[in-house]
Amino acid sequence: MTEPDKDAADFFDTWVIYRSIVAHNNMFHREIYADVAEFLAGLGDGFSMLDLGCGDAACLAPVLAGAAIMEYRGVDLSETALQLAAKNLAALPCPVSLQQTDLLQALHENPTQYDVIFSSFAVHHLSLPQKTAFFRAAHSRLNHNGRLLLIDTVRAEGEDLPAYLHAYCQWIDKDWIGITPEEKAVACEHIMEYDFPENMSTLSAISAQAGFTSCCQLNQYRWHRVLCFQSV
Repeated sequence: MTEPDKDAADFFDTWVIYRSIVAHNNMFHREIYADVAEFLAGLGDGFSMLDLGCGDAACLAPVLAGAAIMEYRGVDLSETALQLAAKNLAALPCPVSLQQTDLLQALHENPTQYDVIFSSFAVHHLSLPQKTAFFRAAHSRLNHNGRLLLIDTVRAEGEDLPAYLHAYCQWIDKDWIGITPEEKAVACEHIMEYDFPENMSTLSAISAQAGFTSCCQLNQYRWHRVLCFQSV
């Protein structure tokens, strides 16, 4: 467990803040998961999914309930999140397994192959070497014609990390609704300490080096992007 991963899990356990952010759609969860639903519907036949950093799966569970999913495995560092995920995923008509571990460890220790590897707002907590390892390990865990579906923050080309962090926290302070100034401060403190998003050119390069044949942006909401990486 890396220290950024551990603190990301601790942030999830500040439950009231997290739920308020999602409930007030401050990070575009409604639009993003509509994109996810459309993407999964386009897969056609039944698919298996590994969800890395699954959280409570509250946004994904309704999407999966309407999809042709045949197997779901979720991993997360937060015990609080996994307890809630078990309840939210209980109605799925497929085998569901949950494990408390970090996403890199899950990829390295689990030999199972999947049709879809999914991760939402988790990979940006990794350092660049860890992201490189993530893409390599994810590619090795995908079936033929598998997809890595990634939701994450991405810096604009030419936007360095300090500029991104400053702009993102300004946006939180100005535009986020439904949470108090103190809660905004907690969110910004977390972001300033533990967020390390890359730009698209870097993500494209390290995914290609890992063996992915294409990188497609399905949608973008400010810095928040829905990306699909295709495996051979």
